[in-house]
Amino acid sequence: MNNFLRMCLNIITQIGPYLVVQQKRAKEREEEQKKGIIRTHYIIKTEKVLTMFFVLAVFLFGGATVASAIQQDDLLPPIGFSIFFIVSLIGSLNMIMWKLEVNGDEITWRSTFGRKRTFRFEDITYCEMKGNSIRVYVNGKKLFTIDSGVDDSEFMEDIERRRIPVKSY
Repeated sequence: MNNFLRMCLNIITQIGPYLVVQQKRAKEREEEQKKGIIRTHYIIKTEKVLTMFFVLAVFLFGGATVASAIQQDDLLPPIGFSIFFIVSLIGSLNMIMWKLEVNGDEITWRSTFGRKRTFRFEDITYCEMKGNSIRVYVNGKKLFTIDSGVDDSEFMEDIERRRIPVKSY
């Protein structure tokens, strides 16, 4: 029980400063909006805390897969752990690699597999909001999706300011 409390305290002390920085950024963004300041350069990425949890899951499920393969005669536990290992590995790869960078009118999107595309806001024909995720289309073809776990408020402000149509479902 003592080890569990130490582990929880350690996690809280590591995540706490990150949450404080996030709140500070939100306040700064709110003040900029009140003053009418428009940021021309920003980067949209997956939240770091979520990424850390997925990377941690990769190590935990990878270790559990190896340990269960060594200790078990049955194949079910190693196969089960390896499925969770693969899912967490793919998820962490996606969260680490995916990035959307806006610099003025230019948008640079890096996919999960490192493929980069550069385009401009004028190229976007429309956007779709499905639940909390946003799909961006160029000439009728889906270019990328911003998932619900990503702070997309600045990007959506740019979309609205440029009067790009947004369809909601």
